Amino acid sequence: MELKEYQRESLDVIGQFCDLVRRMAEWNALRPVHDAYHAVCNRDFLEVPQLPGIPYFCLRVPTGGEKTLIAAHAVGAIAKHLGHEDLPLCLWVTPSTTIRDQTLKGLRDRGHPYREALREGLGGQALEVLTIEEALAANRAMVSSAAVVVVTTIQSYRIDEESNRKVYQDNGYLMDHFSGLPAWLRAQLSEPENGRVALSLANVMKMRGPVVIMDEAHNARTRISFDSLARFGPLAVLELTATPQQDHDPAKEKYASNVLQAVSALQLKREGMIKLPVELESRDNWLDVLALTVQRRNDLEQRAQAWRATSGRYVRPIALIQAQPKNKKKETHTIERVRAALVGELGQWNVPPEHVCDHDEMENWDLSSPDCPIRYIVTIEKLREGWDCPFAYVLGSVGNVATETAVEQLLGRVLRMPHATPTGIAELDRAYAVVQSPDIRKTAENLCDSLVSRCGFDKDTVGDALRVHRMADPQSRLPLAAIPVSAPPDTERLPAAVRAKVTYDAQSATIQVREPLTREETAQLRDTLPEADHAAVEEYWQLERGVGTTAKTLDQYAKPLRVPQLIVRDGDRSWLFEPLELDEYAWSLDRCDAAVSEGEFSTDLNIGSRVVLGVNDAGGVRIGGVQEVMARQLSFLADGDDWSKTELVKWLHGEIHHGGKMIGVLPSESQAWLLRMIDYLLTERNADLRVLVRKRHDLARVAITRLSDHGRQQVRAAAQMLIDNRTPRRLETSMDAAAVMEEQDYSPYRKYRGSFDFPKHAFEMVGEMGDEESQCAKRIDDHPNVRRWVRNLSYESAGGFSLPLSPGRFFPDFIAELVDGRLAIIEYKGKHLATLADELHKKEVGELWAGRSNGDCVFVWVVDKDWETLKTGLAACA
Repeated sequence: MELKEYQRESLDVIGQFCDLVRRMAEWNALRPVHDAYHAVCNRDFLEVPQLPGIPYFCLRVPTGGEKTLIAAHAVGAIAKHLGHEDLPLCLWVTPSTTIRDQTLKGLRDRGHPYREALREGLGGQALEVLTIEEALAANRAMVSSAAVVVVTTIQSYRIDEESNRKVYQDNGYLMDHFSGLPAWLRAQLSEPENGRVALSLANVMKMRGPVVIMDEAHNARTRISFDSLARFGPLAVLELTATPQQDHDPAKEKYASNVLQAVSALQLKREGMIKLPVELESRDNWLDVLALTVQRRNDLEQRAQAWRATSGRYVRPIALIQAQPKNKKKETHTIERVRAALVGELGQWNVPPEHVCDHDEMENWDLSSPDCPIRYIVTIEKLREGWDCPFAYVLGSVGNVATETAVEQLLGRVLRMPHATPTGIAELDRAYAVVQSPDIRKTAENLCDSLVSRCGFDKDTVGDALRVHRMADPQSRLPLAAIPVSAPPDTERLPAAVRAKVTYDAQSATIQVREPLTREETAQLRDTLPEADHAAVEEYWQLERGVGTTAKTLDQYAKPLRVPQLIVRDGDRSWLFEPLELDEYAWSLDRCDAAVSEGEFSTDLNIGSRVVLGVNDAGGVRIGGVQEVMARQLSFLADGDDWSKTELVKWLHGEIHHGGKMIGVLPSESQAWLLRMIDYLLTERNADLRVLVRKRHDLARVAITRLSDHGRQQVRAAAQMLIDNRTPRRLETSMDAAAVMEEQDYSPYRKYRGSFDFPKHAFEMVGEMGDEESQCAKRIDDHPNVRRWVRNLSYESAGGFSLPLSPGRFFPDFIAELVDGRLAIIEYKGKHLATLADELHKKEVGELWAGRSNGDCVFVWVVDKDWETLKTGLAACA
């Protein structure tokens, strides 16, 4: 299953963080979790007192971002990168029994994306998904031979609930888990008051060090909940929520989320996960609200039917209607009253009775089926928890739509994109809300506030995500379907690309826009019309421009920035330089050294010499934090370590190719090379095969590093062949295939919030930067030879520029136009990163880009605040 870009990024950051925590522990760091978190996030780690030294971290994912899918992949990522486990134990905590049952169903169904993601993250290992009741009877053989995921609710293991005592009580079914335990581990598991070890599920989990997934953990942020969680001795705790806790004051039971990665709503929009913007319209009369809701939904269904004829994909737009609760003191627009009005009081917009249901009747229907007649669902403020209907497009409200619950439960439902795939039809890629409100602006402000507090939207972009429409003609079509004009456009002056997207309708005196127009195309259309119609075109642009794009008139956007790219030229033909696709690139492993030194890989078993922190009163070993969990896990590594050499090679082979790594290496070559590496360790280093099996994750990391270094050498060799004229092809940096950076496409997911001003930044918005990066940016801005510059973004979908790596892409930090006519790429590196092989490969590619430009480009590599290098690198040519 192919992941979205933001999902891959989130999992990569989790892997990076967990790798660092483990390495810090092995390097005897006093606070490995704090140090690793600061290295990744440049922020202090805020510790939960009940979980000292344990990685408790958070992914912030807005509504519609498929948190569960990310969590399913993350189980394996955390287990492998932090615990070096293939068969982890996972405790998956949900906020309610409804969500628990929904999660269980998805993780157990072999055809469900959740199950597929879980297995993929675990590398296809055997898998068991259990309830907490089933886990009470899970024997040691099951837990040792499969990855086990126990799905439960926060209420099921709270130690203050008498009904949950079975989790902590002796259980004969679990007896075999406790045989053969070392004395120091028995001491850790013993009860302080009597010194005995309870044969309980809680202790089974504590021995194994479970990966804990907390779904929407804001419901579980109490002292009792954390006390309960601590009894399971987790390896790590991953919280997934749209609204992480900001304040940290454990004395007042406020525990801040350590946000490792924050996904923005703009990212979800760019990835096709949600529909944005939300087109907000209002009416004073409640029947007019219903009529316009019906009209909008009907128009969308016509679009959807036409789209289905060409795409083959089925969408049946559904409207959610928010009614009012019953009130004994006054008449209200109740569910029954709204339902009657929809069916018989809207004149030409009357709805067939079979098209309407209320929230209690939804379970009778498969809303995604083409045979389902339902087009309208009437509710008050809240729909069934866990219910999802990507066909929901329109929210019509005669109630109070701006409450936090209504926004989360109703507006949040119409945001989800059908099939998580954009249609390419503007009207079908956005959501709609029709409200009864005397003050639409105030309603919009309240909606924005609730989208931030309940759905995880960013304060910077939420205003752009909700677009308010002026009062339209009640008979008008969808708001963005047409541009009213006084005269038809001069089609002879329109480029062919624009003519293909628009038609003139003489009867309505409008230009019908069939496909979204770019800024340039919109300006071209405007220029063919009388000046009196320019304002209508400008209004169209403001409503049509992408969410996150700077709100400017068509002519106010900055001049595009053109960046030359590396190309391969062969006579009259040329194409972008992609190393892995070159004939000159051959990733042969014949000359790749398979000898592994002691410095690269130790055949001793250890987790750092500082893990033993003390001895308790019973004489048992006491180990702190994540090192303690790693030590406990080490006791169980002997379960199933009797692999053959062939089995180890097979496992390593799957690991180095997992997720598309080592693309270009033939399986026959990589297997043969891995066999040579294992033979070297067994014969030349006298390693024990069982130790290699136990440390296979470390060994895989060594193999990946060695093969990556070899691949980079092949890139150098291929490029050198092109440079040295040993092939008819030539490598050059050319404007013939320039990347064009335009302000309307420059959409940083997170903006710079620091104290510096950047008057020379080419675009109004500035992408997020760390402290040292912003200092570098300030010096670029102040440099006399810099005309203008851009904070480059790390994703092409957001408007970023990249150079090719082997494999992957390199997104440099800054791009600058110089006064002397050259173009500069600047990459800043902290001291701790500058010498890493992956980073040095970026430096090589940047220097190659500049070196093949015939002096038109310069690459500046700045390390650890070496501002003199930056100053010299940007200086004008002599």
